[in-house]
Amino acid sequence: MATFQYFIVYAFTLTSIRTILALHGALNLGEYVWVTMDIGVGMIMIWTMTLSKPTKELCHFRPTATLLGPRTLSAIAFPYLTAMVTLFTAFGLLWSKDWYVELKPIADIHLLPSLWMLRGDNYDSNIGAITLILALVNTAYVNTYGGTFRRNVLTNIGVNVVYALFLFTLGWLLLSPPTQFNCVFRVNCDNTQSMEARDLTPLALFSAGGVGSCFLGPQVKIWQEEMQPAMPPGKYWLPNTTTHCMPPPGHGTTPLTSSEISQFGCEGPNNCFSQTLRWQLLVVFLVYILMNHLFTKLFLQGPVAAGLRLRQRRNDELKGTYVPSFYNSDSDLDTDISSGSESGNGTSAAE
Repeated sequence: MATFQYFIVYAFTLTSIRTILALHGALNLGEYVWVTMDIGVGMIMIWTMTLSKPTKELCHFRPTATLLGPRTLSAIAFPYLTAMVTLFTAFGLLWSKDWYVELKPIADIHLLPSLWMLRGDNYDSNIGAITLILALVNTAYVNTYGGTFRRNVLTNIGVNVVYALFLFTLGWLLLSPPTQFNCVFRVNCDNTQSMEARDLTPLALFSAGGVGSCFLGPQVKIWQEEMQPAMPPGKYWLPNTTTHCMPPPGHGTTPLTSSEISQFGCEGPNNCFSQTLRWQLLVVFLVYILMNHLFTKLFLQGPVAAGLRLRQRRNDELKGTYVPSFYNSDSDLDTDISSGSESGNGTSAAE
């Protein structure tokens, strides 16, 4: 059930973020964001989820077996809805900055369809990539908590190592200065590091063109407009690696060192965030992580679920449909209720 819930959250979250970016400006995500999402999370981390061992003793109530029960639906709806709130909160913070420049690659810089992998070279796709991977990784982890039927998640070394690695990676992408690694994912990347990423030979070998290429950030629009008088009708200048992604000299283009082109320690066209925004986003993402951990522990596995099971049991007793399962006496039931592991007949609303 844990992996089922993950893949439903995956379907809703991916579809929503992808649709929002497409409608906003025909934007995309970096090619290695897709690879990481489908292989790193969808295969490797999901495999580690299945390594959790069962508890040594049976519980007093059976686990949920319905795909459309309240417990299953809430375990899907909460991470998805909070991911959407996180996404739009992050967008709101980004769009409020005076340095933010919206980029619609096809309309604004006439990006060719064959360069689809560079439609992630903008500020908005930064937010989408980090939010998407964070939502998937966090959902996979909290679904592996264990609780009543499986051993504690801390006993599953594999999922903990993968979870920690992903959180570190996302934190690095958000807070670090531009590096070749950042430019593989097209997150907080600049032109210089994007070209130097070609030294990452294995990744460049399997790249469709993003790794080692020019970075076509919002600043390219400035250079393209300045170069337009020198271009034939219907043609548009775009950076290429043969000229180190710079406009040819003698056309009076904005200097590379201008704040219109290079900013926040990034050189050339970029999608780098300011330090203020980076820390603001870190707080937003940490709140998302905390909310989902608390929801699982308090609602799905804690006192809220226990209270719902107790209420269901009492309703069943009033209807005359309650069937005691593994309890020998009411005193046993009361003891378990006080410890937060109430029994039911296996058909409670919480389960």
